[in-house]
Amino acid sequence: MIFFTICSKNFLGYALALYRSLVAHQASVHFHVAVCDDLSNFDRLQFPFEILNIDQLGIPNFDEMRRRYNITELNTAIKPFVFSYLFDSQPNQPVVYLDPDIFIVSPLDELNQLIEAGADCVLTPHISEPAEYAEMSDDKFLQYGIYNLGFCMLRGTDEVRRVASWWGRRLETHCVIDLPNGLFVDQKWADLLPAFISNTKILRHLGYNVAYWNLSQRRVRREEDVWTVNGEPLRFFHFSGNKIEDTSILSRHSSQFSIGNSGDVSLLLDRYRDEVFFNGHSHYTTVPYGFSWSGSSGHNAHTDESIARERQSRKGDIPHLPLLRSRSLEEYDVARSFLQNVIRDREQVEQEAIPFGEDAFRLTGYCACCAKTHSFQVSSMYSSRTLADGRVVPNWREHLNCLACGLANRVRASLQIFRQEFSPAETDSIYITEATTSTYSWVKERFANTTGSEFFPDARLSGEIRNGVLHQDIQSMSFKDHSFDHVLSFDVLEHVPYHNKAFEEFFRCLKPGGRLLFTAPFSAALNDHHVQAELSSSGELIIHGEPEYHGNPVDMEKGSLSFRRYGWRVLDELQKVGFEDCEVLTYWSKELLYFGNPQHVICATKRR
Repeated sequence: MIFFTICSKNFLGYALALYRSLVAHQASVHFHVAVCDDLSNFDRLQFPFEILNIDQLGIPNFDEMRRRYNITELNTAIKPFVFSYLFDSQPNQPVVYLDPDIFIVSPLDELNQLIEAGADCVLTPHISEPAEYAEMSDDKFLQYGIYNLGFCMLRGTDEVRRVASWWGRRLETHCVIDLPNGLFVDQKWADLLPAFISNTKILRHLGYNVAYWNLSQRRVRREEDVWTVNGEPLRFFHFSGNKIEDTSILSRHSSQFSIGNSGDVSLLLDRYRDEVFFNGHSHYTTVPYGFSWSGSSGHNAHTDESIARERQSRKGDIPHLPLLRSRSLEEYDVARSFLQNVIRDREQVEQEAIPFGEDAFRLTGYCACCAKTHSFQVSSMYSSRTLADGRVVPNWREHLNCLACGLANRVRASLQIFRQEFSPAETDSIYITEATTSTYSWVKERFANTTGSEFFPDARLSGEIRNGVLHQDIQSMSFKDHSFDHVLSFDVLEHVPYHNKAFEEFFRCLKPGGRLLFTAPFSAALNDHHVQAELSSSGELIIHGEPEYHGNPVDMEKGSLSFRRYGWRVLDELQKVGFEDCEVLTYWSKELLYFGNPQHVICATKRR
């Protein structure tokens, strides 16, 4: 199903949190974010969904609109144009709009049923019964609109297309917050949709669009991690007006409801706040808005500019790296099928970066490990592909190195993901399966309680010291149980004959709740591993095909034999050992120079 939201760059942490909550509960989500902002020098291709640029939408008078409207009005005014764009690109498909500050907590079964029954328009009312004595009393919705347009489903029929075109024309000039004159952005216009669209359904299920404006009628409860509202399943909460940095505020727009008197909603807000910050809120809110915050009027009562100034005054964080998260080949294939335009554009960016007639060249980008912009060295060494015009496509994964720290593409990305996903404390204990490399040095400099090791083939027992370096066979390690908070391994596990024994050892040595992150050659198109070599029951080495050797820091001349390329079965193997939350994380970024499509990191957590 097609879903979209609209936001400016400073709200992308919310959009990512919405996306994550949506794909957790809804199958086959084709998600888009229309970014109502200046996208010059913005890395729009790094996201696990398609970013729509204003220029794609064909809005005839956009320059005039961006001068007239404040940020709230402008973000709202482009909504019908996004609907029309998606109708053209996905004919006759249902398209669902969700505000970016919505949090999905269970499957949208009732919406799915209405769509399957043929509904062409689905709306949710602000309130579902009279509310004459509430803070948001029923007469206020004569000003704000009957329906909350934080949610709306439209199907691209001829009738709906005509209505969307009308709606767009009206919002070019009349998407304003002007309550005395009966207008509140797009919502008052939506009061007419049931009259204009013959097959309109009003979704009165109490679990949809719960927010401060109907909390006087809807009691949210959590019972054994199942969320309900008045005894029915809660589908999504709309955190309209939240100030995510202030833990005491439920909504800026309500003086009646607060954290202290909203019951279990406060618990849901805690969880939501964690998600928004986890998805890069601290970084995105430092990005300035590209248009006029308060519009030509110089006034924005709905979203005070002081909030933006406060956020932008903070020191910028390392750029957030959005990730595609997959737990099976099927899930991965579905997500990638919706990213074909993005994948094509990524490949174009990479090809445009390759000069003619040079075996080595330099690019400029941001190194997350150095936290600075640097030059990067690219080499065509070990390349296996040539373009039609003769240019050699580099092995981006291995030969795109920061000239300052020396770290390769895959290592830089893995270390950024480690810090972003795990939020390690400086005092955390870390084990890394290398000890003589720049990667080990980088980790050790930042986390003093880091232990690294190498494998020496002639060593007898794990725990021996060779030339000042700890020897460990990760199939049988010398560490005590529950020794580490995190285990890191970068392109080592393909060289281990019995990788499941290594997984068992990692699990044993991790503390409860500890995290594993590793990279290894991974075939995203295969469920089963591609076995390159194995040991027979008698210990005889059996090699399948041409043997493949990789670099070895303790034996640079000979290298290390690769036993396998991993497939998706690795997640099942990790779960069998006892790990949970086993995921393949896929990434790409022009800004951070994480080229190569696709690139993967595998993560898992030891049960508490």
